[in-house]
Amino acid sequence: MSDSCTECGAVLPPSGDCWTRVHELLEIENRVLPRIDAETAKRAHYFAIASYQLQHPSRLTPSAADGLLNGLRDMLSAGAPPIDAFRRAVGRQMAGTKVGRDAAVGDRHHVHPDWPRRWGVTAVDVLARPDDAYPQAVTEWASACLRELDVALG
Repeated sequence: MSDSCTECGAVLPPSGDCWTRVHELLEIENRVLPRIDAETAKRAHYFAIASYQLQHPSRLTPSAADGLLNGLRDMLSAGAPPIDAFRRAVGRQMAGTKVGRDAAVGDRHHVHPDWPRRWGVTAVDVLARPDDAYPQAVTEWASACLRELDVALG
């Protein structure tokens, strides 16, 4: 077993599966998000899941990865729509589209060869922050993810 995730480069948790971190993020969300406004809470959840998935592209079809990348770009822009409107638009756009793929863990044959395998910010960094910083931490993660993908993919 590798000491780091082959997709995001973060040190693996004791389970040996980086996916465990999604559950840790959701635990924080259960503690934090009900206490804040719905718009910020839903954005935080979107940023966390989209960032994690983009850093683990072997789990996604190419069209799903493109959709998440474009979604991050839209939701981080100055003119970002309300999250509920964004979610409805994504639902219409992706209706009937397969987003996940059944493949061996780490199978990246369908992923752009320049897609990063090491990232400046990962779920590990978000999990290290205090719970009350979660919305800001996942926004920063999403911004870093978008910047790094834009540089890598040109």
